[in-house]
Amino acid sequence: MKDQPQPSSSSASDTTDRRRFLKTTGAVAAGAMVASAAARSRANDANEELIGAFVGCGGIGHHHLNEIIKLNRCKIAAVCDIDDSRSARFANILEKKMGHRPIECREYERVMDMPEVDFVVVATPDHWHAIPTIAACAAGKDVYVEKPCCHNIREGRAMVNAMEKYKRVVQVGTHTRSAPHMQQAREFVRSGKLGQITKTRTFNRTNITPYGMGVAKDSDPPPNVDYDRWLGPAPKRPFNRQRFHGSFRWFFDYAAGLLGDWNVHLQDIVMWTMDTPSPVSVSAVGGKWALQDARDTPDTLEVLYEFPGTDMNPQYVQTYSMSFCHSKYDQNRGQGIGVEFFGTNGYLYTNWDDGFRVEGDPKNRHRLELGQRIESFEVKGTRNSYDEHMANFFDCIRTRERPIATLESHFNTAICSHLGNIAMKVGTRLYWDAVDELCYHDAEKTKPHAEANAMLGRENRAGYELPNV
Repeated sequence: MKDQPQPSSSSASDTTDRRRFLKTTGAVAAGAMVASAAARSRANDANEELIGAFVGCGGIGHHHLNEIIKLNRCKIAAVCDIDDSRSARFANILEKKMGHRPIECREYERVMDMPEVDFVVVATPDHWHAIPTIAACAAGKDVYVEKPCCHNIREGRAMVNAMEKYKRVVQVGTHTRSAPHMQQAREFVRSGKLGQITKTRTFNRTNITPYGMGVAKDSDPPPNVDYDRWLGPAPKRPFNRQRFHGSFRWFFDYAAGLLGDWNVHLQDIVMWTMDTPSPVSVSAVGGKWALQDARDTPDTLEVLYEFPGTDMNPQYVQTYSMSFCHSKYDQNRGQGIGVEFFGTNGYLYTNWDDGFRVEGDPKNRHRLELGQRIESFEVKGTRNSYDEHMANFFDCIRTRERPIATLESHFNTAICSHLGNIAMKVGTRLYWDAVDELCYHDAEKTKPHAEANAMLGRENRAGYELPNV
């Protein structure tokens, strides 16, 4: 391993290097491709140890670090974060638990230039998912990227294009797919025993009124942080701790609120189970109505999705309900999170770690006469399945098979999350063209929705442009 470089702050030379790198990412240099070929050969050899790197060393990254240590199937050569204290913590843990100390750096570009690295874990805030994922694919590295895959729809399309162009394995961190009880619930729905599904629902509810996360004053960033690089493609803002570690997800500059933080898990289960493509239409009502804090994402939101029919099931509607303003629930037995399938023969409720339950419909005598009423039962939950999800990724690096949470499949879920927020902002029903990836005012798709379409992407800040693919 190379000598460990000292963490560095942003400088004119760093900016020049970054801009040069970003301009050339779309067409990977021949030298980089040759170097990555050796890594691919090693990854395909079961006798060779996989070598990885982290881009993002925060809370979710720490989960993944623990999984990797537990699985003991790879070596981590580098840890990258704009906060030196976070990368140092990762390096200390790896040195103690796995007997080696990785390189620590702030610049993800250094990771991409390491020919020995086979895969990259991208565990950054949402607005930093796309650029390093695309760069890793271009450098011949496989990727485990956190959910949601993208800050906006245009980013997500570029990521899928990069994965396909460079033939990479990309697993998205919707680990709920790997939970055994969730797979069992999915198979029950897909078996047809629940009958025809006409409606699904996902929800999040809690009560943090009136002050939520509060309001903090702007300040100087911590001295161990490269704040300009943390902002990256997002607009220039003064440093504020509530827009930073942990709570960044409540600001549209960096994330998608609860739609992108939680419902992206729940919606993913619905769409994965139903083999559902992108929605036909989306409408939403909500806003920040009760919380007196700094966030600009909603505290109350209802989203209605219309999905087309598939070979498995005719068309159905999906509703998402979220609130930070109350904690009263209906038939979900007090749970504040869940996924529900409503079928002609009965009902199924599940969430990511409490198992699932099925309830027959005692009020429909016709289903009884047809012999289609189902008996109620309950299956105990397993655990969150982070490690099974990471193990699936490692298996696919070796076999080059598709992982359980493919980027292209997850991208449809991310589209739903972003369209829900866009529909709330514009205040009208949106009709989605899944081929051209544009919003329209009308079902016939003759009147483009200019305001909504302007929100499908954004102009990245200079020096942090989205790489061409």
